[in-house]
Amino acid sequence: MWRSGTEVPAGSPQQKALLAMLLLHAGRVTGTDELAAALWDDEPPRGASGTLRTYVSRLRHLLHGTDATVETVSGGYALRTAPASVDVARFEALLSQGRRLGRAADLGGALAALTDALALWRGDGLDGVPGTYAANQRVRLQEERLAAITLRLATMLDTGGAVVAELTTMVEAHPYREDIRALLMRALYRDGRQADAIEVYQAGARLLADELGLDPGPALRDMYQRILVSDPGLVLTEPGQGGATTGHGAPGTQGAPLVRPAQLPADRHDFFGRQQELAWADALLDVEGAPTSAVISGMGGVGKSSLAIHWAHQNAGAFPDGQLYVDLRGFDHTQSPLDPDEALVRILESLGVRSDHVPDGLDARAALYRSTVAGRRVLVLLDNARDAAQVRPLLPGTSGSLALITSRDRLAALRVTGTAAVHLDTFGDADAGALLSRWVGPERVDADPTSLAAIVDATAGLPLALAVVGARLRDAPGVPLSAVASELRSAREVLDVLGDTDPAVDIRAVLSWSCTNLDPETLRALCQLAALPEAPFDAPAARSAMGRQDLTALETLTRASLLVQTGWHQYALHDLVRAYAGELAAESSEVRQGAIDRAMDHYIGSANEATVLLEPIRVPLDLISPAPGAEIVRPVDAAAALVWFGEHRGALQAAVETALAEGLDERVWQLAWCLATYLHRAEYWSDAIALWRVGLAAAERSGHVVGQARAHQGLGVALGVQTGLGPPGPYTPGSSHDIAHSARTHLEEAVRLYLSEGRQTAAAWVLVSLGSYNDEYSEQGVTTMALERAIELSDEPSLQALALNNLAVHYMTLGDAVHALATARAALARLATTDDALAVAHATDTLGIVQLAAGQVRDAAVSFRTAAVAFGEARDLKYQGASLANLGDAHAVAGDAAAAAAVRAEALALLDGTSDPVADRLRRLLGDEVGGSVRSA
Repeated sequence: MWRSGTEVPAGSPQQKALLAMLLLHAGRVTGTDELAAALWDDEPPRGASGTLRTYVSRLRHLLHGTDATVETVSGGYALRTAPASVDVARFEALLSQGRRLGRAADLGGALAALTDALALWRGDGLDGVPGTYAANQRVRLQEERLAAITLRLATMLDTGGAVVAELTTMVEAHPYREDIRALLMRALYRDGRQADAIEVYQAGARLLADELGLDPGPALRDMYQRILVSDPGLVLTEPGQGGATTGHGAPGTQGAPLVRPAQLPADRHDFFGRQQELAWADALLDVEGAPTSAVISGMGGVGKSSLAIHWAHQNAGAFPDGQLYVDLRGFDHTQSPLDPDEALVRILESLGVRSDHVPDGLDARAALYRSTVAGRRVLVLLDNARDAAQVRPLLPGTSGSLALITSRDRLAALRVTGTAAVHLDTFGDADAGALLSRWVGPERVDADPTSLAAIVDATAGLPLALAVVGARLRDAPGVPLSAVASELRSAREVLDVLGDTDPAVDIRAVLSWSCTNLDPETLRALCQLAALPEAPFDAPAARSAMGRQDLTALETLTRASLLVQTGWHQYALHDLVRAYAGELAAESSEVRQGAIDRAMDHYIGSANEATVLLEPIRVPLDLISPAPGAEIVRPVDAAAALVWFGEHRGALQAAVETALAEGLDERVWQLAWCLATYLHRAEYWSDAIALWRVGLAAAERSGHVVGQARAHQGLGVALGVQTGLGPPGPYTPGSSHDIAHSARTHLEEAVRLYLSEGRQTAAAWVLVSLGSYNDEYSEQGVTTMALERAIELSDEPSLQALALNNLAVHYMTLGDAVHALATARAALARLATTDDALAVAHATDTLGIVQLAAGQVRDAAVSFRTAAVAFGEARDLKYQGASLANLGDAHAVAGDAAAAAAVRAEALALLDGTSDPVADRLRRLLGDEVGGSVRSA
C-alpha cells in the first residue's frame, strides 16, 4: 500500500490478505464466511469472525484520510474506492484499452496503453500476502501480465519495432506457450530469417512431442505453413497497402477470393451506456481459444439488438472477412420465426456460394457453412433468436469467426456447450436519468429533477420505454415533465401512456410477444406472481402465490426474460411486466384474488413465526389457518428470524401497501404488528412510527378492538423511545413534551382496550412499557404503580421478570440501592423456571448495572461478562456489545485502565458500522486515534 509515494505498512500478513481480497473484489460485498475461508485456507479458527472485525477496524484506521472506506454490508464487507487508486484495476483497464485500440488499428495508442499497464508492476504481485487465495490470484495476475507483455510485443512488431531478442528470452522462459513461439517465428520471418523461424517451430514441435506427447496446435501449425509458402500477409506493409494481419498473425484472406459481406444495420449515433457489457464483448476477442458464439439476452425493449449492432460496428475490423446480419424473427408480431434451413441459404449466398451449389437438407447446409467460414474471420449477428434449436445450426465450427446472438430467451442449452453469455438488465436510476436527459435537454431536467426521477421510476429503467417518453417530450417542448410524470404514476395507465401505433415501439405489444410463446400454466403463473407485493420475492412466496410447489414455471419465465433471478431462488418482476401481467390477471378475478390471499397468508404467517422467536414472551397474533397452498416459513431460532426479517423487510412493507390498496384492513394491522417487532429491534423508529399509524387507521376502519389496542401499543412504544422508553441501560432523554404525552396516551389507550376485551396479559405488557419511562415528564410514582400493576395482572414468569427488571433500574435512578439490588435478583429468580436465555441475559446485565451503581464493582464485572457471553451465544451482537461496554465501565471504576480499553475496543468492534449511540460513546472514551480508525461505514 502506497500513500503520496511512500509505502505504508498494511499490518499483519492476515490483515494484508484481507485488504488484498477486498481490493480485488473491487467494491463488491464479500461475505464474512468467504473472507474467513480465504484468510485461513478453509480452516478458520474459533473466533474468526471477531478477528475479522478487528482487522476491519484496523484497516479503517489505516485508510483514514483517504477516499477509501470499508463498509459493513449485509453480513460482509466492501471496500469502496476509486478504481484509479488500485494498481490492479488500473492495470486491467489499461490492458483492456490496449486491446481495444489495437483492434481499432490505433497501434500507437495501444502501445502506449500497454506500456503504461506494465509499468505499474512491482515484484510478482501480492508480494508478502499469504494464503491459497492470494496464491491463486497471483497466478491469475501473472497470466494477465504475460498476456500484456505478449500483446505489447505483437504491437511493437506490427509497428516495425525490434522484438526478436525479447521474444527469444520469453520463449526460453515459457517454452510451452505456442502463442509466444508463433510470434517469435513471425518476428524472425520479418527480419529475413526464415530458416531460424522454421527452426523455432521444429524445436517447439520436438519439445511438445518429447515432453507431453502432443502435436503443435492449429495456430502454431498455421504460422509454420504460412512461413513455408512465404505468405505475403506476414510482411509488414504501410497502412492502406493491404496484406495487413491481425494482432495474432492470422491472415486477412486465404485461398480463393471470398465475398466480404457488410450487412450490419445502421449503428445508432446516440448509443448510450452499457460500458460493462461492451467490455465483456471486447474480452471475447482477447482470450486464448475465444468462443465461437455469444448470447446477449434480456427482456423485450432492453436494448439487446442496439448493443449487438453497436459493438459489431465498433469491432468490424476484427472480422475482415465480413459481417453478416440475420433477423431470426423469434419474437415477431407479423412473421413466424425464420427456419434455420432458410437462414443458412441466405448466409451461404451472402458468402458467395452460388444458389445452385447450396445442398438440400439442414445438416448438409450447416456443414457447408462451417467449411466456408473455416480459417476466416467472419462475424454473424443472429438477431432475435427464439430458442437454441433455431440457432445451433448457424454457429461457426472453428475459432476466428463469431456468432453474436440476441434473444429474449437465455438460451441456456447453448451455454452448456461453451457459448459465452451476458444478460442485459434495465438501466439503473443514474443511467436512465442520463439517457432521458439526452432526449429532453439538460435545461428541462434541471428545472424539474423530481419529475425526471418519477418518470425514471415509472419506466423502471427500460430503455425502450425511456426512448418512447423521451421522443414525445422532445417533440413537445412546451409539455412540462410533471405532466408526463403525473400520467405515468398510475399503474393502470402506464402502458397506455407508453403505447404507440407502431407495434415495434408499443410497450404493451412488445411485452405481449414474449407472452405468446408461454404455455397456459406458465402464463397463469405469471399473472399470479404479478399479484405479489411490488418487491423482490423468494421461492416460498412464489409457491404461495401460484398455490403449488413446482417451480418449473419460474424457470421458464426466467429463461424468457419475463422474470429476473436476483439470487438463489430470489426473483423480481420488472414493473412494466408486472403491469402487463396485472392486466391479464384482471381478466380472471378469481385467479388474482386467490394469489393475493395466499401471498398475504404467507407473509403474515411467516412474519408471525419469526416474531415469536424474536420475542418469545410477546402475545402472538390470533391467526386463522392459512389458505391451501400458502407456505409458512418457520425460522429455526431467533438469529435466523432476524436474518429472515432483514431479507424480507422490503417485501413486508410492500405487502402493507398491497393490503391497503386491496382494502384488506385486518391484514394491514397484522402486518404492522409483525414487521414492527423487527423495526423496533433494528431501531428503524421512523419507519415503525409511520407503519403503526397506518396500522392504527386500518384497525379503526375495520372496528377490530384488539387490532386497535396492538396499534396503540406499538405506536406508544415507538414514540416513547424518543423520551427514554426502552430496555434497561443507557438511554437518550427526549426533547419533546408533546411526543412524551402522545406516547403515554397511546399506551394508556392500549391498556384500556385490552382490558375491555379481557386481555389481561396483553395489558400487562403495555404496563411494562408504560412503567419504563425515565423522562423528565413522568409523574412521581407512575413508574412504580405501572410495573407493580403489570405483575398483578399476569402470572407469566417472563413478563414478571421484565417488570421487576425495569423496576430495579427505576429504584437505582432514585438512589435506592437496597431495593434495586433485591429487585434485580428477584427478576433473575423469577426466570429460573423458564428457558428464555435472552431474558436471563438482559436481567443479568441489569443486575450488573445496579451492582456497579451500588459500588459492588467486582460483582458487576462478573454479571456483565456473564451477560456478554450469553448474548454472544445467542448471536445478539448489539446487546453483547452493550454488556461489554458496561464491563469496560466496571474496569474503569476499578482503576484498571488497560482492561477497560481492551474490552471497550472489543465492544466497539461488535458495534462498528451501526448507528448505536453506545458505539459513539465508546469512540469518545477510546480517544481520537481509535475513533478515527473505526469509522462507521
